[in-house]
Amino acid sequence: MSLSKNITHILAGLQVASLPRGGESQGPGNVAYFSGYLGRRVIDSEGRAIGKLKDFAVMPGESLLEVSRLVYTSNILGESVIVPMASVGSMDGDVRLKIAREVIPPGKLSENEMLVAETVLDKQIVDIDGLKVVRVNDVLLSKVKDRLCLVGVDVGFKGILRRLGFTWLSDRLLQGMPDSFIAWSYIDPLDAGLRRIHLKIPRRDIGDLHPADIADIIEELDHREQLLILGSLDDETAAETFEEVEPDVQAQIVRHMDSDDVADILENMNPDDAADIIHMMPEDRASEVLGLMEPAEASDVRELLEYSHRSAGGLMTNEFIGLPATSRISDAFERLRSAGSEIDMIYYVYVLDESERLIGVLSLRDLLLAEPGRGIADVMKTELLSVSPDTPAQEVANLLSKYDLLAVPVLDADGVMLGVVTFDDALEDIIPEDVRKQLPRNYRMVRRVHNRGKV
Repeated sequence: MSLSKNITHILAGLQVASLPRGGESQGPGNVAYFSGYLGRRVIDSEGRAIGKLKDFAVMPGESLLEVSRLVYTSNILGESVIVPMASVGSMDGDVRLKIAREVIPPGKLSENEMLVAETVLDKQIVDIDGLKVVRVNDVLLSKVKDRLCLVGVDVGFKGILRRLGFTWLSDRLLQGMPDSFIAWSYIDPLDAGLRRIHLKIPRRDIGDLHPADIADIIEELDHREQLLILGSLDDETAAETFEEVEPDVQAQIVRHMDSDDVADILENMNPDDAADIIHMMPEDRASEVLGLMEPAEASDVRELLEYSHRSAGGLMTNEFIGLPATSRISDAFERLRSAGSEIDMIYYVYVLDESERLIGVLSLRDLLLAEPGRGIADVMKTELLSVSPDTPAQEVANLLSKYDLLAVPVLDADGVMLGVVTFDDALEDIIPEDVRKQLPRNYRMVRRVHNRGKV
């Protein structure tokens, strides 16, 4: 996406005229750099130097952004003066106007115009191909149908050198550096008025990324851009993405989100992850968000909020597959098909009596090897390992590790099953934060199988 040949390919399909000499150095084909024009003298029709070029204003054209006005800094008072391009005679070297300084009308930008240096330069672009955030270091301009247009951006190191004025560097050194251009046609403004172009995301593509990859992108952006990303996703993907974002970034996003939007995301998250986010909020905000959630989802989260964050109760999720002892193996598979898509953790099926007490457990391997017509009670394991809601997180992790378990059930004093603690949640809680940040982003994702085919 960010190769210079894309610029050349696009220009080949347009009516491109020769550029003025003002900013043409090092540009691909008939493309010039915005940085090449900055600081050039502005000369009026009387031959007087009246200022220095400061910026270009652009507005939407047929397919590209047309340069509609230029802005220069006056030599007299130092103020910015806006001049329409219709009053510009030439830009060969100096910028020469067709009119005298005294008759330059007061300039003002329209609602559809934006300043290149102020709105485009140094802003961030999400590079979908590279799954990273890149910065606009320079802007590429070209004459298209006799109009100067913005045709792309430079996100490479060469653009930084140009901006710093290192034109004395040898051509050999510059030629040895790769070009990193992104054609304007690949950039998708999120605001029709072009006031939010500092975030460029192909919204039709961002939802196709893995939620962990979207989380990587979100963590590099400011809060406004983070909200735009989340708002462009469907509810399920937004929730999965939010689960993968670092806790400190989660807290930042939640602070800037409307409470009803927070509630929508939490409703689609695992209850334990949603409870962790509720824990971050002030008490009055947490109460408001819970009140906006669907009653069933809010009830699951409230149940988890009763326990200490550093205990099995605080780590557990109350979503699991439970079946009565009278069920058959075929019933278990039917339940997995109907509820499995809503529950991430499906390593085990738990067998409960009439009072919801845990009496047995089957692994997925046990189910696969058993005959469909057999009763669950004949296959289940009855030697059970469990923890109480007050069991410390370190003890839960030790138990999972010692017995090589993927999850451990949490039971109350009467043996009633409250939930399960999965190995990844226990591990995440005991790993120091500095170590956890060095782990691969997807270390938590090994347990997840998404309906959309993402692993």
